[in-house]
Amino acid sequence: MTNLIRIFKFLVVAMAMTRVVCKQSITMKTLILSTSNLDNNCITLHLKSYGIPYDIINFSHENILNGNLTLYNENNEPKYNLVVINGGGLLYELNNLWVSALSRVQWAYLEEYEAKNSVRRIVISEDVSSNPEVQLADPNNWGETLSNQPLYVENTEEINGIFKDTRVKITVPLNVNDIYHTKVKIINEATTKPFLYYDKDDKEGNVAAIFTKYEDGREKMSFFFGLGSWSQTSNIINHLWLTWGTRSLFNGFRRVYFTAHIDDVFLDTVLVDPKNNEIYGSQSFRTTPFDFKKIAQFQKDIIDIMPEGSFYRVELAFNGNGILNSGNYNESLKVDGNRYVDIEFVKEPGTGDKRWPMENYQFSPSQIETLEKDEVFNYFNHNETNQKEFFWSSHTFTHENLDNVSRSDVDNEIRLNIEIAERLGLTEKEYWSGGSIITPQISGLHNKDALEIFMKYGINSATGDLSRPAISNIENPYLPFYTTLESSNLEGFPIIPRTPTEIYYHCSTREEDTWVYNQIYHDYFGVDSTFDEILKRESERTTLLMTKLRHEAHQFHQANIRYYPKEGKYGESFLEDWTRISLSINQQAETFLERAKLEACGHKTQFIIENNKVVGISVSASKDECTVPVTIPTGVKKSSLPDDARLEQLGNDPLTVVGISVSASKDECTVPVTIPTGVKKSSLPDDARLEQLGNDPLTVWIPLKKGETKTFELEPGFEWNINESIEPISTTTIVESTIVDEPTTTIVESSTVVEPTTVVESSTDVESTTTIIESSTVVEPTTTIIESFTVVEPTTTVVKSTTVIESNTTKTEISTTIMIKPTELDSCENDYFARCGGIGFTGSTCCKKGLYCKVQNPYYYQCVSLDDEVVQNPDPTTTKKSNSTIKQTSTTSDIKPTGKTCENGPFDRCGGIGFEGTSCCGEGYVCFPHNDYYYQCISIDSVDQFLIN
Repeated sequence: MTNLIRIFKFLVVAMAMTRVVCKQSITMKTLILSTSNLDNNCITLHLKSYGIPYDIINFSHENILNGNLTLYNENNEPKYNLVVINGGGLLYELNNLWVSALSRVQWAYLEEYEAKNSVRRIVISEDVSSNPEVQLADPNNWGETLSNQPLYVENTEEINGIFKDTRVKITVPLNVNDIYHTKVKIINEATTKPFLYYDKDDKEGNVAAIFTKYEDGREKMSFFFGLGSWSQTSNIINHLWLTWGTRSLFNGFRRVYFTAHIDDVFLDTVLVDPKNNEIYGSQSFRTTPFDFKKIAQFQKDIIDIMPEGSFYRVELAFNGNGILNSGNYNESLKVDGNRYVDIEFVKEPGTGDKRWPMENYQFSPSQIETLEKDEVFNYFNHNETNQKEFFWSSHTFTHENLDNVSRSDVDNEIRLNIEIAERLGLTEKEYWSGGSIITPQISGLHNKDALEIFMKYGINSATGDLSRPAISNIENPYLPFYTTLESSNLEGFPIIPRTPTEIYYHCSTREEDTWVYNQIYHDYFGVDSTFDEILKRESERTTLLMTKLRHEAHQFHQANIRYYPKEGKYGESFLEDWTRISLSINQQAETFLERAKLEACGHKTQFIIENNKVVGISVSASKDECTVPVTIPTGVKKSSLPDDARLEQLGNDPLTVVGISVSASKDECTVPVTIPTGVKKSSLPDDARLEQLGNDPLTVWIPLKKGETKTFELEPGFEWNINESIEPISTTTIVESTIVDEPTTTIVESSTVVEPTTVVESSTDVESTTTIIESSTVVEPTTTIIESFTVVEPTTTVVKSTTVIESNTTKTEISTTIMIKPTELDSCENDYFARCGGIGFTGSTCCKKGLYCKVQNPYYYQCVSLDDEVVQNPDPTTTKKSNSTIKQTSTTSDIKPTGKTCENGPFDRCGGIGFEGTSCCGEGYVCFPHNDYYYQCISIDSVDQFLIN
């Protein structure tokens, strides 16, 4: 017996020791608990903006929880890494009484789960009666809604850290204007600290939000007000709670894209006439070479006030007939461009107007000669220096509305404009988008014949208009709209969203735009608005879209880029460290289509905990192939990355591991994971990529195939305590309902949800049949965007443009040849993801040993690594702004490996326009010219891959 006891003790000790070093996985998914009387739109849209999966349960008297929540999968692994409760006590009305959706036992089970697995809780619209840590500041005032109620941020090290990790200024103006809110005071200061106050005379007033840390290790962030997707403050707070709640580790991606589309390039536009109160005046305007030079310079200048790692470039969507109009009006095509059907008219295939003089129209010799009579054509004709300042795409040849026209008309419009692009020397350039199109008046998208002609010429997506719900994805604004048999007699053609602006197509000056704006909105505001007021409203609207991480482009027209001296000061932002990137329409379409693949592939991401530290990430897909992004707060062990993974970090964005491909039964997709630490590169899959621009978070992109699982390691790991010996401590005060606990858990679906398609696996210790609403099946209405003032555009028969006299300027000849020479350095301060070059950059261009200077875009070169084991997330506060001095370099280079003594490491910048640092690379790397602006040290072994790309 004694021996048995000894053996038993030995086994217990051995098991305990084994348990300390065993690994545990937690699924990266958010659980939202709410009631049917509350709006969850702001919360769910925010998670969608990052691409973070979630389950949502809406409780009501018809949707009652029996038994405990299903919080573990069939392998007894935690299913959620974040809990969000909308409506603190989960109260709903039952028999004229307000009762909690969860019983005391059910609350205790949730709290035990959070304590045991270090899962943080976010509470929106916290209920005072359910939180024993606080009480009403005024017992006679439960809550109120005010038109002006600013918030005041508590200034502590922890809170500063949250703002820093979110890359938002702690001085950002916050408010709960027009939002119901409750003012409280803390009564348990041992567990609870203030986060936000209601501002009172520019000082802290009553408490508006709190942190609570319980004895059992649980952590909770509570807001005593609701959220609205229309509120800028609500969207900023969403980013704050998500960053804190996930500890900056999430399976999603944060990036702000901002691109201006300029339609009607090369055409003349008849302008409004405010003096004579006429919509169509006697003057017309056409952008000149002088205007294009100025907008190119503006793009370079604005980089200086944009966050680190940003890149700004406009898209020129052109109509080739405008060149003939200018060169010789008699040689131009006189095609009626107007629309004569309803804007959402669905054309019967095989029908339609024939407005062109003939099918398969060909340019005549005299028309070809006329092209070179146009000063704008000559300015861009095979001139890469001028061309590369812009993105380029087709807007059709004459600007004919394509809603109700024949196949032959569409063929002429598409084919001839592509020919103009070829004659300009655009089509083989990286800045040309031949795979997508911006159609005139966003037409032809209900026309099957037009869509088939697009695809005939390699155009596989088109630009849409968010003011038109019929061609927008109402369920999820972060995805394309795909045409259907009902919408277009053709299934599956992707429409990429775009937002209209209040800068109108027939306005070239402030006075003209202000006049049109007041024609529309005078009655709404009761007074006329100034141009500064218009810009302020547009800035607020655009910033709101940015904080929602909306990726659609913004619509402008050629008359809007008329040059005039810049006045005022616009462009400052509380999003100080949010890198902003412009995309071509090809790139933008790819971004939306990849996101659609990600939504469809059934991806699952788990982080791996060992010895109370998150040490790795596991990613898999169950349906389709996809690429998963993972944003990380620490570092990545490169040797652990899958072969297809890539690292991405722009400016101060978080580090993202990109390209962990997970297999699926249909298409491939890439899953992003954002991480707060670092990545062990040797652990990354071969096809993964790391991404980080400026001060954005580090993100890992992981390509996946169906049924495939890939893992990589974080280095260093970051703390995440698992406590197996938690004693349940109930801290939720509830109004006890009469609901009796049952051994099974059945969730009746809310009436606001279409149909659940996923049955969530039951826990191994509690038999369950819980049906939970998956995020992909919830129909979420998008924010309604009021359509800009629409005027039927005139035909292309226009008045000859006025002459713009270009001022005398001093021209400097730029060398077209450069030899990259190695530079020997003893030391370098530039660490991982530090900026090392780009237009306007005058700082150190070297990189630490093992890194090289990579060209992310013409304005931003960055130190990155290919061979080091660990890639660390940078401190977003250490990035420095650059000066605006621009140094031109050549467009030709010799790719040569450099010596062992160079400090430039993998992905460091080593040359390009504006680069003034060392052009050497470390051993095993060469300085590769990605473009004229960005040369980068890349591995010798990867040169062929870059040349192919």
